[in-house]
Amino acid sequence: MGTGRRRHWGLVGLIGLAFALRLFRLDFQSLWRDEVDAVRFACAPLADLLGAFVRPGQNGPLYHLLLRPWLHLAGDGEFGLRFFSLIWGVLAVPLTFRLARRIFPSLPGVACLAALLATTSPYLVWYSQEGKMYTLVVALILLSMDRYLAALERGGTWRWLVYVICTGLAPYVHFVAALIIPAQVFIFLAQDRLCRRHRWRPWLASLAVLTLPYLPLLAWQLPLLLHPGDTGFRFVPLPDMFSSALSSYSLGVVQPAPWWTLALFAGLWLAAGLLWRDRLVRPASLAVLLCWLLVPMLGLFLISLSRPLYTARYLIFVLPACLLLLAGGLAALGRRSRVVAGLWAVALLALNGRGLWLQATTPLKADFRAATRYVLSHLAADEVVLFQIPYGRYSFDYYARHLPPKAPGAGQPFSKHPAGSYRAFLPQVVRPGNELYRWAEGPYTNAGMSAAELDRRMAGIAAGSRAVWLVATEVALWDERGLVQAWLEQHGRLADQARFVQVSVYRYEFPMTNDQCRR
Repeated sequence: MGTGRRRHWGLVGLIGLAFALRLFRLDFQSLWRDEVDAVRFACAPLADLLGAFVRPGQNGPLYHLLLRPWLHLAGDGEFGLRFFSLIWGVLAVPLTFRLARRIFPSLPGVACLAALLATTSPYLVWYSQEGKMYTLVVALILLSMDRYLAALERGGTWRWLVYVICTGLAPYVHFVAALIIPAQVFIFLAQDRLCRRHRWRPWLASLAVLTLPYLPLLAWQLPLLLHPGDTGFRFVPLPDMFSSALSSYSLGVVQPAPWWTLALFAGLWLAAGLLWRDRLVRPASLAVLLCWLLVPMLGLFLISLSRPLYTARYLIFVLPACLLLLAGGLAALGRRSRVVAGLWAVALLALNGRGLWLQATTPLKADFRAATRYVLSHLAADEVVLFQIPYGRYSFDYYARHLPPKAPGAGQPFSKHPAGSYRAFLPQVVRPGNELYRWAEGPYTNAGMSAAELDRRMAGIAAGSRAVWLVATEVALWDERGLVQAWLEQHGRLADQARFVQVSVYRYEFPMTNDQCRR
């Protein structure tokens, strides 16, 4: 069997492995609030969904538009929602292989190494198992970079056109992906003089065309980005941004590993420079990866000086550049010592395997699945559910309509109902408007709410209820002093509580009035 044929079947095997790793325990984690939002937005009226393309503060309208028909086809359960991300996460593997062959044409083995690292990357696997847009962004940027480099090398209207389409769509999937455009500008400037002289006209034309689809986003995003405001993110200094990204992209979202494991990755990135010294790659090839990796990070840092926005997942589209540098570093070491390179690769894959196992076995996301089941299995007609933060209601609602119903206190499921809904079994808690239970939003106290106002609000919530269930998650965002729970402790009696991952539930009983007793 020829070398090319072996690589072909090796890539097929890696795609199969990528699918298996991403499919394994796909619905293990409960949906967190951003994933529930993806379902809410995708299932909104079509006019609202289309209006999000020009509505201030919206992110990922194209992702939600693409997700909409998928949910109609696959259902809006955890598995169906996340499988959409899985598809793009698997597609990233052959796209990484293809791009590696273009960047390292004289080192065909680098493509296989890069595809293997993409297959086993804990961070890519994690977001391939999350119902959000991040793997779609990765796939679009990989295809954009491939077509961009092909157009710079060989020209051709179709290459430029596909590049413009992929790059223009990416910011509508996630607005931070627009930072790949300045990276690609620097990549063009880093090309040799002959390339710049022959390609500057189509490059300039594509850059001009590329700005047009982004203008609607820019009209409302730019004022938001340039004006200081509370974004929910803390400011992260530039060195901390790099160390955070290095940790996340190398080890995944569970990172109890010592510092030397990060040195294992950083050492390979530095070793990739040996390829240039040995004249095995052109300086422009390494410049592509460095610009791809560094420019978006610097751009997001500059934006964060005004509006803090950094989180590692926003820059996930630079992760392929990290993987390509790792593969290049392994290839450079392999030319000096196959034993050292082999041991280094084994250590790298062992860390990836460890990260994958920890992610697949460690509950990390807010467990509204278990919390909702617990509350609804004990909830009575004259009790109210209080959400602190109020946004938790959307996750609670999602699971109230998706979980198999359970009998109060018994821990055993009700007999199956065709509708598969709590509605048939808890008619006493259905409120007007097709709601399944009585609920209230927790008061926002972080703006300095007075004790008298809090007492008035809480008394109104508790009025007419035998008990109040407090569903607490991310409470500091809404009530950092814990005033709401303190009021419940003072005026009610704690009768029940249960703790789940990032969600706690408490049941406070209140004395019944004479009117309530007569009813």
